[in-house]
Amino acid sequence: MKKLYAIALLGLMVLGLAATASAADIKASGKWQIEANMQNADFMDKGASTSEDKTFNIEQRVRTAFQFIANENLKGVLDLQIGAANWGTGALGIGAGRSASLTATGAASAGNGNIMLRKGYVDFKWPGTKVNFLVGFQTVSLPAAFGGGSAILDDQVAAALVSTPITDNISLLAGYARPYDTNSSVSTTAGNLSGSGTSGDVVFAAVPLNFKGVNVTPFAAYASLGSKLGAPGLVGLVAGNSTSGEGARAYFGGVAATVTMLDNFKFMGDFNYGKATFNSLSTPNLGSTTRSGWMADIAVDYTGLKMMTPSAFFVYSSGEKGNSTEHAGSNRMPSLGNPQNWAVGSFFFGDRNFINGFPGSAGYVQRVMGFWTAGVSLKDIKLIDKMTHTAHLLYVKGTNDKNSINEDMGNNINLANNMNYGGFLTTKDSLWEVDFNTKYMIYDELAVNLDLGYINANFDKDLWGASSKTAAADYQNYGSNNAYSARLGVAYSF
Repeated sequence: MKKLYAIALLGLMVLGLAATASAADIKASGKWQIEANMQNADFMDKGASTSEDKTFNIEQRVRTAFQFIANENLKGVLDLQIGAANWGTGALGIGAGRSASLTATGAASAGNGNIMLRKGYVDFKWPGTKVNFLVGFQTVSLPAAFGGGSAILDDQVAAALVSTPITDNISLLAGYARPYDTNSSVSTTAGNLSGSGTSGDVVFAAVPLNFKGVNVTPFAAYASLGSKLGAPGLVGLVAGNSTSGEGARAYFGGVAATVTMLDNFKFMGDFNYGKATFNSLSTPNLGSTTRSGWMADIAVDYTGLKMMTPSAFFVYSSGEKGNSTEHAGSNRMPSLGNPQNWAVGSFFFGDRNFINGFPGSAGYVQRVMGFWTAGVSLKDIKLIDKMTHTAHLLYVKGTNDKNSINEDMGNNINLANNMNYGGFLTTKDSLWEVDFNTKYMIYDELAVNLDLGYINANFDKDLWGASSKTAAADYQNYGSNNAYSARLGVAYSF
């Protein structure tokens, strides 16, 4: 009898779900990835305290998104993620961005296997108009023509956006975002704060100009970050004489442009500028806490070949001047959060095809800022049915003065996140990178990816060995080792 009751209850639940679902059309999409990787990527042979950095991991990440469509003017979007984590690091080896704890209670005790929200927002048009609103937790990225995403802001954040056409060729996009708030009801950590000054707020606007063969989008953004926000929200803004207890304000501006009016050529270019000023001086006699800098890129694709798309690019970002009388400030472009998608090549600056790119100590534009690079790519090489290849060759050199690694004013935030060996490049440091990546489509929705990368590094061992860094002796004796990466995985996209 109990079994019959259970079956009846289950049937009622299914009918209830069906009735609920009938109010909206539901579309599912996602990307499920499993990959094995082996790499040596810290540019160290061996160290006094660590063995040679050769790792082998198998990682898994499951992303699934749902659109709940009421009509052509209204829908809700829910995007969930389980992982990424290495096999063997917990239940099913799949984590949700939070480590399990044996002593914590409440939300902090949750561990591997939980579901993480990537996006949850409402997308609607104002009745009778073309004005579109996106309200909720979503991806916000400032305009970028080259690199795969913005180098200033490109992340999942809580935001409200509005966009509308002004003419047939001109549109307007504006928005407000709150990427950070340490006064969080879902956090049970000791760092949870209350009161004013715990949040970070961003307002931004862009004006896309679309004409035949030309797209130009100027943009601007302003950020205000409270004094109780803490270090995580300030990593991309810090200068030598700044601390996490001050709060900051930041200004950004730039333009992204794409030109396709010439047959068989696609030109892309960006210019970004940012300036961040902390609200008070931690040590007034050391000078400014301002960080300001710029980044520019130009690239061209030749689209006249059927079997591949050759591409050439050049990127330059301002670096530290290394003047001890001025270095309380910083000459690198600030950024908000950790931009997720900007990359050239597919190794040193990150690889968005796979789950995790380069280790956090290096790679990713936020930490590497202060470099120039030139390179060529052969994209979408088609020699065999269902198989494509991409090859990259690039040279990278630092634009940060060689003396700047010893002029961080003892600031722990700056030291830990912005001046790491192998990631922070001085004018004495350079590298060559070569990548060869292959994708084979087993089905239209299922791909096997094999990415191979090699970096020939030339980091100045004498310079880093004489620095004040904790591992300076290891840099002197074991540094400037080359790096390699080999990654094999399957990706189911639907």
